[in-house]
Amino acid sequence: MTSIHVKARTSPYPGTTDISRTPVLDDKVPWTVNWSDYKPREYTEQFVLTKPVWADDSDAKKIKHYNEVDENIDRTSFIGKYEIDKETNRPKNPQGRTGLSGRGLLGRWGPNHAGDPIVTRWAKTEHNDKKKVLEIILINRRDSGELAIPGGMVNAGEHVSAAIKREFIQEAINSNADGAKHVDELFKTAVSIYKGYVDDPRNTATNMHDETGELTKDLKLEAGNDASHVKWYRLDRDHNLYASHEKMIQIVIEKHGAYKYWHDHPNSTKSTLRCGDIAIELFFSMKYFNTS
Repeated sequence: MTSIHVKARTSPYPGTTDISRTPVLDDKVPWTVNWSDYKPREYTEQFVLTKPVWADDSDAKKIKHYNEVDENIDRTSFIGKYEIDKETNRPKNPQGRTGLSGRGLLGRWGPNHAGDPIVTRWAKTEHNDKKKVLEIILINRRDSGELAIPGGMVNAGEHVSAAIKREFIQEAINSNADGAKHVDELFKTAVSIYKGYVDDPRNTATNMHDETGELTKDLKLEAGNDASHVKWYRLDRDHNLYASHEKMIQIVIEKHGAYKYWHDHPNSTKSTLRCGDIAIELFFSMKYFNTS
């Protein structure tokens, strides 16, 4: 295990006030550490149990093809094969215990694939010092009010690039036809920069960059159903971001070269973002992954 998840162990569970996790100390997170008394609470949201088209059956023993593509459902993980509990036939979270068992708000047992578009452009700094600062489109989540990258889950049989574009159109321009026509050109700049696991109460990441500003100058932002607000934010100051979205943005920044103040003292640091970088993330949701 390369890291210990933190946000996947927080309580209460997102969208609830009374669903608390069994407290899991850092040294008890790895499955390799014996913990005979570990009996986490079971929780799956009621609407997930009604088995909508995007959800598995509540009986995990009916799933026969973990770690592979099961018809149109991709049950593979970018971090390798995950372990299946022999008694319950439920996948174990590959990053360790989270203090909660069941699927929570997610539909799939095991990996739930997601993609989030990190759409960026250059702007001048407020100091007019000829340096450039990166701007990014962020939404305020309607459920929590937190700043977040727009995005969501990949449907069965859907390519991740299609999911990323669909989610951006729905959440950042509210399916506005005038705005959607500008999205196609912008998304042609997409390049994958990350695939993996993220410590996220729900999941995700992605990035398209407009180097000159021409692709985004006529892009009219309008919040969709899952967002209360959407706008361009400058990455020259701290923003309290939802889940692990900050980590995804940091990857984009460091990969190519953007002037920013991240967590440092108000002295500039150098990093980058180049036209065409996109962070497409497929991952396990720690928050909603079976932990028993």
